[in-house]
Amino acid sequence: MPYENQFAALSHSLRQEILTRLQSAPATVGELTGILDASQPVVSQHLKVLKEAGLISATPAGSKRIYQIEDAQLRDLRAFLQARWHGALQSLDDKDENHD
Repeated sequence: MPYENQFAALSHSLRQEILTRLQSAPATVGELTGILDASQPVVSQHLKVLKEAGLISATPAGSKRIYQIEDAQLRDLRAFLQARWHGALQSLDDKDENHD
């Protein structure tokens, strides 16, 4: 499955919160730590997972890194899910029609 890493990355609630926050604006680890109920090492570890899954990227800014959403990856994941969802709903509709 081409999106296995993305699904695994999205399976944790703190990583979902990080993505939600980054949708508003790029942020540093320190900024995210100040907003989220987690320590800097924990936030850093979750950022690493999201980055390895291709859902976010980091841009060096002096001694810090600024994390931002990777829009193209999320659009691809959304298209994948929409195609699967549409197929699943169509399959349910077909089953309902056969039972009428």
